[in-house]
Amino acid sequence: MKQTLKKPFITITIAALNEEKIISKTLKECFKLKKFYNLQILVILDSKTTDNTAKVAKKLNVSVIQTGKWQGKGAALRKAMKFVKGEYTVQLDADYQFMPFDIPKMIKPLQNGYDVTLATRYEKGSKVEGGSVTKFRRFGILCLSFVTSLFCGQRVTDVLAGFKAFKTSVLKDINIQVSDYGYEAEEVIKAAQKGYKIKNVPITYKARNTGKSNLIPLIDGFNFLTTIIKLGFRF
Repeated sequence: MKQTLKKPFITITIAALNEEKIISKTLKECFKLKKFYNLQILVILDSKTTDNTAKVAKKLNVSVIQTGKWQGKGAALRKAMKFVKGEYTVQLDADYQFMPFDIPKMIKPLQNGYDVTLATRYEKGSKVEGGSVTKFRRFGILCLSFVTSLFCGQRVTDVLAGFKAFKTSVLKDINIQVSDYGYEAEEVIKAAQKGYKIKNVPITYKARNTGKSNLIPLIDGFNFLTTIIKLGFRF
């Protein structure tokens, strides 16, 4: 009798703010992964959302977590952790710039000895659509990634990418505390400080076709740098 291999169980967490025009496409692409994995998908909804993102997600039978008072993306993902059931956890933006079809590329290293995988737009093998990242923003990303690398003791090429994957036990051990966008750096630096193995994974990245980014480059860039320095020096 042919033995049936058990599918890995992954949880995909998707933080969303006014993404009703694109969330359906993002979710439907995630559903295609059911042939590879047992899936749990959690949409964490920003309380400032004024459109029908929640209605669209619920129509597709996806769990929607309301954040209540919005304290930042890091706080939202921290709240979502109590609902995570998968062996692996993927953090994915809702805006369909990072591609769900790259999730297997993020999970495979976790099945082969790594603890954290970081999507990167800036290594050989990545495919970045023209105009998807401004020169100013790319410069900021590379600078912050370089500083993060110094404190991590290992190379990090795209710390701001909103696409990361973890062994769930590792993510719980990291225990996100930063509430704003600086949590992206917190996850990476804490993982390195705890001795977890981190791998950069080249991915595909597309320009945003609808809505607008919620990232405020100067303010969020400053928050990132502050987080990197505090964690790096263990303040």
